[in-house]
Amino acid sequence: MKIWINRAGQNLGTFTQEEVQRGLTQGQFVATDLGWQEGMETWKPLSEFPNLQIPPARESPPSASPPAPSTAPAIQTSLATVEGQEDGPAWEQRQTLGLGKALIETWKEVLLHPGIAFSRMKTRGGFASPLLFIAVMLIIWGVFASVYQLISQSFLSAAASSRTDASTMAAFGVGTPTLTLIMIVFSVPLMLALTFVSAGITHFCLMLLKGTSKSYEATYRVIAYSHSAWIFSLIPCVGGILSGIWALVCTIIGLSRVHRTEGWRATVALLLPGFVCLFLSTGLVVLIMIYSAHNANNG
Repeated sequence: MKIWINRAGQNLGTFTQEEVQRGLTQGQFVATDLGWQEGMETWKPLSEFPNLQIPPARESPPSASPPAPSTAPAIQTSLATVEGQEDGPAWEQRQTLGLGKALIETWKEVLLHPGIAFSRMKTRGGFASPLLFIAVMLIIWGVFASVYQLISQSFLSAAASSRTDASTMAAFGVGTPTLTLIMIVFSVPLMLALTFVSAGITHFCLMLLKGTSKSYEATYRVIAYSHSAWIFSLIPCVGGILSGIWALVCTIIGLSRVHRTEGWRATVALLLPGFVCLFLSTGLVVLIMIYSAHNANNG
């Protein structure tokens, strides 16, 4: 279970128990550093964690204890509720953690603990990091989609008889996975542009519902990191449905945490554009049917 470390009001990061123990031994952390993990109602000095061994040489006198944050985390809310404590998710520290570890840690944070992850999420700092995160997710999805298509094509070719094998290969084409990958790569810029539009519409709807407390950038970052759920799309058959549902859940939780608003406002802001489009499409179809029936009767 992860442990969040805080010293004198500054968040030092999130670490495993083994990493904290090693830090205590090596002097990276001291006994008076404050720690928090899920299940705790408030911060506690590391010396009060039963599973941590404090080296005697590293203990600090009680007078040197750093001040606790003005608002301690509760189990239902975020860890970093103090202004200025936003440092997540792990993708924001990829220069330190490395690209692969930062990506995996972000998946774990957002998908397993979205409430904590989005409460700690940086809401300022530019669009480069979240935009790059979406691009990486799109590329991963595109590569796996091509691999799945190649595997499917192999099964189809193997199942075909020797007489129809050539026609089967011609129908599906050896180069189809490559063509699919090329199409995905060229569609990445378009899909990235659409994320800005989607975030803008969501933020506007949330503003109409009086549910915003931060800027459009904060909304965009929530939507961007909710793309972590796309990793579920790699699961055959049910992956697409699962990723869509969980991305929606993560986005609702993220918007409610970041903008400090009710969940129903975030839900309505996300679903309202879809319902409006459905209503307009249905109305258009009805008008076309009425117009066609009118012409048929007059004809």
